Amino acid sequence: MKTNKKIPYGISDFEKLIHQNCYFIDNTHYIEVLENMGESYLFFFRPRRFGKSLFLSILAYYYDLRHKDKFEALFAAQYIGKHPTPMANQYAILHLNFSGIDTSTFEKTYQDFLHQIRTSVESFIEVYGLISEDDKNKIIQQKAPNALMREFFKAYKNKDIKIYLLVDEYDHFTNEILAFDFPQFQGIVTGEGYVRKFYEVIKNATWEGIIDRIFMTGVTPVTLDSLTSGFNIGRNISDTLLMHEMMGFSHSQVEELVEAFLEPDQAHKTFIMQELKNWYNGYKFSKKAKQLIYNPDMVLYFLSEYLLQQNFPDKMLDTNIASDYGKMKNLFRVKNPDQNYEVLKDIVEGNDLYAMITQQFSFEREFESADFISLLYYMGYLTLRESSLLGTTRLEIPNYVTQKLYLDFLVNLLKQKENLQIPSKAVGEAIEAMALQGNVQAFFQIIEGVLVHLSSRDYQDFDEKYIKAIIMGIALTYPLYFIVSERETHQGYMDLLFLEQVPYTPQYQFVFELKYLKKAEEKKLQSTQEEAKKQLLKYLEGKEQLKHQPNLRAYTLVVVKSKIHIENVSLLDSST
Repeated sequence: MKTNKKIPYGISDFEKLIHQNCYFIDNTHYIEVLENMGESYLFFFRPRRFGKSLFLSILAYYYDLRHKDKFEALFAAQYIGKHPTPMANQYAILHLNFSGIDTSTFEKTYQDFLHQIRTSVESFIEVYGLISEDDKNKIIQQKAPNALMREFFKAYKNKDIKIYLLVDEYDHFTNEILAFDFPQFQGIVTGEGYVRKFYEVIKNATWEGIIDRIFMTGVTPVTLDSLTSGFNIGRNISDTLLMHEMMGFSHSQVEELVEAFLEPDQAHKTFIMQELKNWYNGYKFSKKAKQLIYNPDMVLYFLSEYLLQQNFPDKMLDTNIASDYGKMKNLFRVKNPDQNYEVLKDIVEGNDLYAMITQQFSFEREFESADFISLLYYMGYLTLRESSLLGTTRLEIPNYVTQKLYLDFLVNLLKQKENLQIPSKAVGEAIEAMALQGNVQAFFQIIEGVLVHLSSRDYQDFDEKYIKAIIMGIALTYPLYFIVSERETHQGYMDLLFLEQVPYTPQYQFVFELKYLKKAEEKKLQSTQEEAKKQLLKYLEGKEQLKHQPNLRAYTLVVVKSKIHIENVSLLDSST
């Protein structure tokens, strides 16, 4: 039966979520797990928009002594409410959030960092009332983050109530600085840097028994590793199997949400779940995990939009998430841009990507491709798959959302590098001609125009994988088709599929077999076209359902340098 609860999209305050009658996926049993670990200072890393802020809010309400009278109202229906731990409502909570810091200049970053700390400490002093007004004024007047915290802990020392420190998005601003100003990043997190000095004071407060527990979230361990001895007191539990599903949604939890809000029949539920899997699933954070994780924010966005429109949203990617992930391009400038762009080329071409995930970053040594791949993994642009016997791990793009972001970046990079002009209006008209008339000529003329502009240097390692990435990247600027690369069949892998993407209903869908010849190999054109045709028909043999769709058209594409030779393949030629 369809629920009367609300979708908690965009809500990161647990009390607000409960009071507004929002649907809550209960992962509160992890509170019990965390306490039973016997570790007091914990760090947990996940990509942006993965539910970290909400989890910290749950911890704050659960452990804060001020909310003891709310315990029943907030947690009665949850696992932890039925199985409370000894530490429930036993702490004073100091909650810091570094997600909104202005990084446009060094001074603004410094002042914003100081402001966030001062605001949080001042709020703590006011709500708990354990520090005198004179001490408060002395604390608030401090002009440096470490000095402010030192005075705060000095005034709080010997209080009966221990502090539970929660730090949300500890590295949000430092990651931004890392991407565009590496010297500044090093300056603030190492040596006498103000971020390092701040965490040294936190570390001293744990030694003095003022801070009893810490739970810190972020995206990568880079900043933490750079602090080195300034803050080496904690345990990173991000890649442990036990904590793999603590944030994010499992497949069964997404099914639960779909059934609760959309109440689909079984056939439609299967279709919806397959679409959600393609777009939002695919994350794996522990080598030993058997189940992949969905991005929770993306799933909740989809449900919210579906209810408003009573259909699939026009855009499957939330613009808020797109702006976060759009910062991907800055990462490619970190330390070794040329090396990083080679990694990009491997990713967009679909080449196997193996690396030993960097457990501890150090910018004192050479920044290798494995370090950059690890950085992409921590940020959610790549995810773990199987591991080899030698300790390396195969990584790949987690889902269609991330694939689209990479391809968008590739197209924008080509535009900048070659001063390419690819009018979106022309691309839109060409894609519509494919969708409504089955005419592919205009679209591939645009692709030819791109290939013509590519420099001769690019042709030194040009191949069909790179051309395919360009085709996909340009086609995806207009969201009419769900584009699949290397679809597996019982006879091999189809190069490119342009399939219907809900809520759009193109009249025609397409399958393409792509080949590339160098200019010197042009005499092989006819034989290569025949080879491509045979492969295409072989892929469509037997029980493949694609060929039975009346609106499916098949083409071979043989590229000779910048010229694309297109040949229609009749599906009647394939055996049934």
